Amino acid sequence: MEEPLPNEFEDVVDFIKVTISRIRRSSERKKGVSQQRRERRRGGAKGGETGREVRGGGSGRGKGCVLKQIHLNVSDLGLGYRSGEEMLFRYCSGPCRKSETNYDKILYNLAHNRRFPSKDTPPQACCRPIAFDDDLSFLDDNLVYHTVRKHSARKCGCV
Repeated sequence: MEEPLPNEFEDVVDFIKVTISRIRRSSERKKGVSQQRRERRRGGAKGGETGREVRGGGSGRGKGCVLKQIHLNVSDLGLGYRSGEEMLFRYCSGPCRKSETNYDKILYNLAHNRRFPSKDTPPQACCRPIAFDDDLSFLDDNLVYHTVRKHSARKCGCV
């Protein structure tokens, strides 16, 4: 029996990684689809959005920066990939007023009272990912393998 060549071994490892990631995404998708069905029965979520906060988020508006998710195709990401692969995209949403420090309040007041030149006005804190999901690997419609990094939020925070 012949030993596989190093290039063949790397291809096998890549195939195994893709298969494992598809199985994970498939189980996440099933969870998301069952959540969507429950929401629709209650008259909630439209257009594929589950509307639920994930991992440590609050429940509803006014709860600050929270993690939400939506079910979509890789092509919907707008990164130029043509693929029917489905995924759960997690994103951060909500205000960051509660996390403002005295420093943030002072900057806001100074900017509001025009104490800074307009070009020096600092931005307000915003709800952004502070950790990302694992890399997304998929085959496009031309059977080309791609990996996208930092594509979906895992944890949100005010930065």
